[in-house]
Amino acid sequence: MKITGPKGPGAVTPPAEEIEGKRSERTGGPSFKEVLDPARGSGATGAAGPIAEITARLKAGEIDAAQASELLVEAVVRSKVAGATPQLQAQLRDTLRRLLTEDPILASKLRSLTRDEK
Repeated sequence: MKITGPKGPGAVTPPAEEIEGKRSERTGGPSFKEVLDPARGSGATGAAGPIAEITARLKAGEIDAAQASELLVEAVVRSKVAGATPQLQAQLRDTLRRLLTEDPILASKLRSLTRDEK
């Protein structure tokens, strides 16, 4: 008897609705592709307007870095979890504030907003 090596799992076939381009009826929300699509107008681009405005106000000297960080936190909370419970929103605010001060990369990005160069 000859012993052969392990066999692969074979070809993976997606569900029929994905092949036909239909959204699954199992979920009420958008598909993963729709969430990542920047042309959709939500998701990552939802806070782009407020962030550009905050950056402009900061560079113009209307607000300082501390005020900008608070405005950025509020913009993210409004755009990402506006329908969440107040407790979840408060938890996200606290986490974002902590990250803006403790994470060296985020702290550096926040400091770079005050510079004229990017």
